[in-house]
Amino acid sequence: MIRPWQITSFSLLMLITPLFGVSISESFNLVIPIHRNNEINQLFSSINSPGNIAICHAEGNCAKNGEFTSLYYGHIDPSKLGGKRVLNQGFCSDYGKSKAGDINAANRGCLLRIKSRLPRLTNLFQRQNIDIKQHKTAFVNSVDLWNQAAPRVSDNFPKLYAANIRNGLPVDSAIRNARVDAFNHQARGLFNICGREPHYINRLAFYQKYSRLWKRKCIDIDQERRRLAINAVLINKGVVD
Repeated sequence: MIRPWQITSFSLLMLITPLFGVSISESFNLVIPIHRNNEINQLFSSINSPGNIAICHAEGNCAKNGEFTSLYYGHIDPSKLGGKRVLNQGFCSDYGKSKAGDINAANRGCLLRIKSRLPRLTNLFQRQNIDIKQHKTAFVNSVDLWNQAAPRVSDNFPKLYAANIRNGLPVDSAIRNARVDAFNHQARGLFNICGREPHYINRLAFYQKYSRLWKRKCIDIDQERRRLAINAVLINKGVVD
């Protein structure tokens, strides 16, 4: 299931229309050397790198051009509404790991956490004979899953994606299916949101609640939104496979 400290702002994103282009006077040029692979380094070395902006946009914390939304400066995790009120801050939604109002600390933590998983994800793609240089969009999606969900989900993605590619699916479809299948119908926090928020309830009306089809569609609604957000950023930044 999704780790409780990694549930993202998708529910608030759907229910609130954030103001893009709010003050971005801060310039967080935090650069951390992360990998020997230049392709990966260019995607994730700083908060202004395309891969990190893509994650930020998928979280609802910035627009596709990197301008911060109101959610970036702090928002309550939607999975915990009515329960423990966890404050998310920074480009990755840090789930209360930094002091309230310390955006720099939140972003440093985000960068370090993302850095920590890149070697493993790289290795998992290599095991599937997937060249990241030719599949940068898929790699960014795997890192986004690491930021959002339990480790098993991002670990599952490369093998599923590779199988979809070998079966002849277009890249977009291969990513979409692999993102959904990587959860293996286990996403309790997301299911709670799908069961209570009108945006999801309306789209799931034709499925029996909590059936396998309902769970798969619930996951797909969220994951497709994130996939499209990532695509928008990578296209905007000229990152093409």
